[in-house]
Amino acid sequence: MASRNGANGKNRRRRRVVILGGAAGAFMAAAAMATGAAAPAKADIDALLDPIIQPLVTSLSDAIAGFDPAAATDLTSWTDSLLASLNSLDVGAALPSSAEPAAVAASAASPAASGPFVIPLSVAEDTEPTVQATIAGSSAQTLLVDTGSSGLVIPWENVGLSQLLSLGFPTSLGFSGYSGGVDYLYLTYNDATVDYGNGVLTTTNTPIDVEVLSWPTALGSPSSFEQFLADDKVTGILGIGQHTGGPTTSPLESYGGVLVDIPDGKLIVDSANPGTAIATVAGNPIADLFESLNGGTRVAVADDVDSGGVFGTIPSSLVSGSSVPPGTTIDVYNSASGGTLLYSYTTGNLGTSGYDGPTPVSGNQIDSGVLPFLHEPIYISYTGDNMSFDVPGSIH
Repeated sequence: MASRNGANGKNRRRRRVVILGGAAGAFMAAAAMATGAAAPAKADIDALLDPIIQPLVTSLSDAIAGFDPAAATDLTSWTDSLLASLNSLDVGAALPSSAEPAAVAASAASPAASGPFVIPLSVAEDTEPTVQATIAGSSAQTLLVDTGSSGLVIPWENVGLSQLLSLGFPTSLGFSGYSGGVDYLYLTYNDATVDYGNGVLTTTNTPIDVEVLSWPTALGSPSSFEQFLADDKVTGILGIGQHTGGPTTSPLESYGGVLVDIPDGKLIVDSANPGTAIATVAGNPIADLFESLNGGTRVAVADDVDSGGVFGTIPSSLVSGSSVPPGTTIDVYNSASGGTLLYSYTTGNLGTSGYDGPTPVSGNQIDSGVLPFLHEPIYISYTGDNMSFDVPGSIH
């Protein structure tokens, strides 16, 4: 997953996740007690949430105060206001009762129907593949299709408080974020209904990660998770990778696989590759591949094939300067010599204002960026734990 940095440039921002231990246990214990008894009344919601939230806020405030004391004070004040406002809501009417636990109140799980499901896909700002979806009855959301992360992440405001309460209590919580961007606290719910593509595919018992609190990680970073998303013209992230930093799992894993076909404007959910593969490589989305510039020596790389990675990264050992010059051809193969050319592109041909090449980084851990996806369909197989680079125009 990545986000743009300024009007003319874009920077890679890697996801990182820290799952809370003791705090998560405390939250789950409180949730269990609440669902095991009658639903809390209006006046009880503050008493229920305060001992859960306040220790988290104290830790966050201490961390934030190191670089912005005013922001730390604002965080505490905001939390107090939020808890007070919740008391005015009829929470008990929305939450399951003791006779109707959250797991029972949610839609019953159903086996994944057979595909293919062809969801319309578009590209925002030249590099951001997106689809439309409604989550737990929310208004339509624009989701970034991100093979470089896993989990459907959405701010709570975009879901809506009443819809969120109807999901019952979350199953876990944790911290996640993007280096150079924002960190956030999220709650995980396992029983959401998500409608993709205006009825093309509706999933039930869908895991979603709801951002409830965010903060910038550095001066000049987006001020909130919502601003971070707005910079990419999206309102949420649809992480469809399998072995990534999370925060949880792809909501489409039970369907077996997903094809990202930017040239034809399609996100195809299907258990089998609907196209003709140029080659299939082990790994999803990270694969051991070989990269070269202008037909030169191939260098072994661990390539994160990342549709949300904007222009990606490249080993600095392949570059003579601090950037890749326009007109440079980048080739990626599945072997050190011979083998199959998986994807190729030439920098400076995207038509954007500003630099559109990968950023040189030390080592061999790189990010493909969205460039290969702009030229050919790529299929992610969850069951096979592999990726197929498909012949353009071969989708059937």
